[in-house]
Amino acid sequence: MSPSTARGYLVHLYTTSTLLFVVLAVVWILEANYQLALLAMAIGLVIDATDGALARKHRVAQTVPNIDGALLDNIVDFVSYVFLPILFLLHAGLLLQPVWAFATLLAFSSAYGFSRTSAKQSDEGFFVGFPSYWNVVVFYAFVLDLSPAFTTALVVGLSLFVFTGVRFLYVSRLRRSRMLHLVLGSAWGAALITALFIEPGALRDALAYGSLGYVAFYTLHSFALDRLSRREERADVPRPAELSD
Repeated sequence: MSPSTARGYLVHLYTTSTLLFVVLAVVWILEANYQLALLAMAIGLVIDATDGALARKHRVAQTVPNIDGALLDNIVDFVSYVFLPILFLLHAGLLLQPVWAFATLLAFSSAYGFSRTSAKQSDEGFFVGFPSYWNVVVFYAFVLDLSPAFTTALVVGLSLFVFTGVRFLYVSRLRRSRMLHLVLGSAWGAALITALFIEPGALRDALAYGSLGYVAFYTLHSFALDRLSRREERADVPRPAELSD
C-alpha cells in the first residue's frame, strides 16, 4: 500500500470515527446523561466540519477509488444529524404528542434533503433547503429549556423548509468570507459547550442567547449571498441573440 493510499484510508477512518461518538451518545441518551450526549454530538460536528478539507487535501477520490467518500459521508451524517437528534428529542420529552408524527416528519424531510441531487451545490458553497442541522436544534432546545410546544413548532417549520429552494451556506466550501465564518463558528461552538456544562442561570442564558447571534448572522448571510449568487448567475446567462450565434 502506498503512503498516499494509506493517508486516504486514514481520512475515511477519521470520517467514520463519528460513529463511535454516535454510539456513545446513544448510550448516554438512554441513560438520560444528556450533557455528555450533546458533547458527543458536538465532537461529531467538528469531525464533519474538518474531514472534507482533509479529503480534498489527500485526494481520497483518486487514492482510495474503491470507497465512495460522498456516500460514506452521507451515511454518517444521516445517522449523526438525523437519527441521533430524533432519539434525543423523543427520550428527553422535547416534542408534543403525538411524538411519532413529528419525529416521522423530521425523518422524512431529512431523507428527502439528503437524497435530492441538488442538496449540496458545493462548487458554489451552498446547501439547498434547510441542511438538517437537527443536532443544533437539540442543543438549543436542551440548553434554553425550550417548551415542547416551541420545539415542536421549530421542528415542523424547519422540516418544511427542507423542501424549499432557499440556499444556506456550505461553510467549508464557501468562496466568500469562509475564514470569517470559521472564526465566528468556532466562538459559537465554544460558547455553546461552555453553556452546556455550567449551572443554569444568568451566565448560561447569556452564553446561549448570545450564541444565537451567529445563527442569525449565518442565516442572513446565507440569504444575502444566495441572492448575490443568483444575480451573478443571471448576469452570466447568454441573451437570446447570443444563443442563436
